[in-house]
Amino acid sequence: MTQKTRIFIIEEKAQNQKASYNEDSFAMLDDVLDWCETYQVYAVVDFHAATAGQSGIPCDDGVDNGQHLYDDEESMERMFLLMEEFMRRYKDRWIIGAYDCINEPISMTPRREELTPKLVYFYEEMIRRCRKIDQKHLFLLNGTQFSSLTYFFDHEFDPEYHNWGISLHAYEMVVPEVASLASVLRTCREQKICLWMGETGGRNEHAWQTTMYEILAEYHAGYNLWCWKTVEGAGCASILNFNVPDEWHLITDYAINGAAKPSYEHAQAIWDSYLECLAVDKCKENTQYHPYLLREGNFEIPAIGYNALPMDSHRGLSDLPNAAGYRLYDRFELVYEKGYHPEPAGFAAPGPIKHPRDHVQLQLGAGEYASYTIREKETYTVSVTYCADKEVKVQAAIQGETLFEGVMPPADEKVTSDVHPYFAYETAPNTLERFTLERFTLGTVTGEGILKIEVLDGCARFGQIVIRKSGK
Repeated sequence: MTQKTRIFIIEEKAQNQKASYNEDSFAMLDDVLDWCETYQVYAVVDFHAATAGQSGIPCDDGVDNGQHLYDDEESMERMFLLMEEFMRRYKDRWIIGAYDCINEPISMTPRREELTPKLVYFYEEMIRRCRKIDQKHLFLLNGTQFSSLTYFFDHEFDPEYHNWGISLHAYEMVVPEVASLASVLRTCREQKICLWMGETGGRNEHAWQTTMYEILAEYHAGYNLWCWKTVEGAGCASILNFNVPDEWHLITDYAINGAAKPSYEHAQAIWDSYLECLAVDKCKENTQYHPYLLREGNFEIPAIGYNALPMDSHRGLSDLPNAAGYRLYDRFELVYEKGYHPEPAGFAAPGPIKHPRDHVQLQLGAGEYASYTIREKETYTVSVTYCADKEVKVQAAIQGETLFEGVMPPADEKVTSDVHPYFAYETAPNTLERFTLERFTLGTVTGEGILKIEVLDGCARFGQIVIRKSGK
């Protein structure tokens, strides 16, 4: 049977099954798009799982976690037909900002180099066929290895309309600095395309989030928080939390621990209750993340999380790379907090991930400065935590208007029993003592802007930039 004949038969089957593409199949997505139009929020439609599986990991529900999309021409053809159906239905829906295709392809497999050319073919053919129907919408394409490897986006994937971009994924294991994004940012510049962080969020790491997301904003990359809803206590940076039904443990005990299997009727009732728990009016807003995501309200920025773009946002004068190995190209001295000694590579203690950068302070000497974006529009105070052996003369300004100019007194790190200021989960220090810094208030200001802190004379080590709304 020839390729042409085989595809014809598949297309004929699809035509015969068109009745199965009933309106109910798309009703949920239609509702979401209607809500988006009502509230003026662009929708990015995520084609998460391709026919027969594309990733090699469980997130696409592929049989045996295989990447059968690339080996089975019928499965690939079915995926093309499905996407063509989406194009027909939604080609005129202006509220759709983009299609995100496809989730984390070719991840954790020894066949990555073998399958990557097939993924490239899939993207090129998908866009070619979809463009016959929809000439308007943006296609966002995922790289391999958890959407992190993007080197093969080295040519035009949408030659007729040039309306595509790259969808990247990044969580807390990715170091929040420009160097981590340099390869994909360079590709986007070379191809003149956009960058979208299709998945990000992860564990309770406020410092990581407020640093990484500001870098993305500076480089004009949007981002999507994963997940929007999570179960209470999951430790993820979600917007809404929900509680599971009382009998949910019967499902998990059976699935994970091999406990007694609930009856079909009982299991169905538990699942129905689970769906009820997901209703927005039964969820709790997870407000602890909002200030860090948006840089509004009460939040802290790690001093090492200064703005990334070099156009007057920071200036370091060191002639040596810093010992912490973070933001090496900025010529700052970054030093570990007193009492912290990082574990050698390969000898980390079990438990939650501890990044050495979590314990790093920014040292500024005379003539050095760093800047931080603040988006709070009401009145707030700006403070810093710091230590200094001697008096240090500092100038702080927002949008060029002086907030403070004067002397900060000597300050030492103090022993404390508090948990780490950034991470609530880190209840036990990795040394015998935990130290904290003095807090110095620079002043009160109204309105958003860029805060610039410059040392005029002396030397100080800064831990956090602390923003508090007036009265808080």
